[in-house]
Amino acid sequence: MAVLGIAHGFLSLEIFMKKNPLIIKNAVLNMGGTIEEFIPERGCFYINVLGKCILLERKISITRQSFVSGQLTRCKDITNELLRINGLPTPETRCFYKKSYLAADVEKKLAELHFPIILKDAQGSNSRGIFPLIGNIKDAMIVLEEELPHYRSMIAQEMVFGKEYRILILDEKVIGALEMIPPYAVGDGVSTIRNIIEKKQSSTEKRTEFDEKLEQILQEQNFTLESIMSKNEIAYIKKSSCLAEGGETRDVTDSVHSDIEKTCVAASKVVGKYLVGIDVMCEDISLDPKKQTFNIIEINGKPDLYIHYNPSHGQTRNVVEDIVKFMVKVS
Repeated sequence: MAVLGIAHGFLSLEIFMKKNPLIIKNAVLNMGGTIEEFIPERGCFYINVLGKCILLERKISITRQSFVSGQLTRCKDITNELLRINGLPTPETRCFYKKSYLAADVEKKLAELHFPIILKDAQGSNSRGIFPLIGNIKDAMIVLEEELPHYRSMIAQEMVFGKEYRILILDEKVIGALEMIPPYAVGDGVSTIRNIIEKKQSSTEKRTEFDEKLEQILQEQNFTLESIMSKNEIAYIKKSSCLAEGGETRDVTDSVHSDIEKTCVAASKVVGKYLVGIDVMCEDISLDPKKQTFNIIEINGKPDLYIHYNPSHGQTRNVVEDIVKFMVKVS
């Protein structure tokens, strides 16, 4: 059996009943292909489709050049600097490294930013190592001094506001785009926000902490945990999408402005990838980016694919079929 290519990005057949794997399996089978296990303990398997055999593993990464390093998208500090020097829109950012940490230098860098800021593990993923809504230098220094020893590096980034979108780029075009809707509580005229959250999250993967951050988010909307909202009134309980805590998605693939598509394709080329998931923040994905506040927040070189299937609102995008056809073409 001749193997014509290897791509990184799918989970093993043993856990094909979860998220990406089930989606990928169905897409390949619907294309008339077959799937064979290959060291499932390593999450590897073959797909035989469209006359070719391709070996896949746990995460998919399709690079434009064979020498492109995974660091370009895995490390947020590198990604941000590449975007900045190439003139692509991204929030003002400062980087901090455990091996070169000096309090005086850190304080000086933080003073160059407009608050509030968000601190992130520079190599974090899946919403881990994230500390949002930091309002001043003193609090930022406390977080850095407590958390930086646990990480190799962290970034401090000015917080930008608007709607959050995930744009999936393949080669020269958008193949999927989602509005990422933060978790929210819907009033019924009787229950407190606390009770609504508890009920809604009884079946979610993760629970929202009833902490100061939640109280602050609610306060900004003139609510408390004990507020009783009128029927159908909405209170957001997170600033970001947090799908695990009940966030939702809306397909907006057909609405992406052509200049936003061009900007995201340019960003994919800067990091040397054919396939990327780009997180952007703006007022409206259908508007000219020059006529609104538009920022690239992060670039994921091994993006989740399952989120483009069965969104909370709107139609499914069969992005796996697009990706498999592309891999067959270039292999």
